[in-house]
Amino acid sequence: MTEPSSTPSTSTFVIRFWREWSASADRWRGRIEHLQSGQHADFLDLADASAFIQSLGVMAGRQASPRRADE
Repeated sequence: MTEPSSTPSTSTFVIRFWREWSASADRWRGRIEHLQSGQHADFLDLADASAFIQSLGVMAGRQASPRRADE
């Protein structure tokens, strides 16, 4: 018999992106929120967003890889 996982089978995240404009350079920023726990993090790249997701135990032991829309 397998033991039930302590990680919920479903997690919901809201990710917001915005562009910051400056005289020297423009950059994208983001904020990710885990709806079940209310925890959130700001990030500058997708690796930081992925690290936040993994810190919550979602995708534990898996390497996140971006998926193309046509897959």
